[in-house]
Amino acid sequence: MTAPSLFDLPLEIRLDIFGLVFGQGKVVIESPADDDSCALIPRRAHFENHSSRSAQLLRVNKTILLEARPILYANTVFHVMNHAFAGKLPTRITDGHLCAPYIKHLVWQLDCDLLKHFYPEDLQFDLGEVARWSSLEIRCRAESWRNSFLGEWCDRQAFVRGKAQVLEYAQVFHHAMRRGKAGRIALVEDRSQLGRGRIILGLNSSRVTSEQQRSLDDPCTIATY
Repeated sequence: MTAPSLFDLPLEIRLDIFGLVFGQGKVVIESPADDDSCALIPRRAHFENHSSRSAQLLRVNKTILLEARPILYANTVFHVMNHAFAGKLPTRITDGHLCAPYIKHLVWQLDCDLLKHFYPEDLQFDLGEVARWSSLEIRCRAESWRNSFLGEWCDRQAFVRGKAQVLEYAQVFHHAMRRGKAGRIALVEDRSQLGRGRIILGLNSSRVTSEQQRSLDDPCTIATY
């Protein structure tokens, strides 16, 4: 009697096996300092895998690739990091990065001295692609915002304007991610780093596992739909 192969097992069991093989993971993506793509996930980004996982299983054959790839991406958080003097909020998802269509969990982080103004009419997002995401976290820090939210009103203007436009930006994703979701999408503000001039807004569907959610020290739910 020959030993059963992987494909003799029911699909549900194969998917469970792929989930156990891959486990949870995180990939850090460093955006080049001279990147001008205005993309959340730039094609020229440098990848760093912060786990011991390997994607070699995907190369075995086409069937495994099609079955296992969604499991790998569903269990992986992609953390995009940007550093700039004059930062700006991206106007499109990607400029051609091969991983972009499969990403489900994204953290987008910007550290800058000042933030350029955001114009909603400049957005070129594929809202259908955004609707397939399970979670998004936007972290935006400007040196000009540091401690300003506790200062005099005349000193708070940069922070107030910056927070308003980051919130308006996050709401675009909030509305898109609500589409086609059986569960609700919560837009939550993490206020733990306001004193450092960092605004953190998170979007999570009810289907995101606790391991994939980052602990919030002082969360404030802005909207839930």
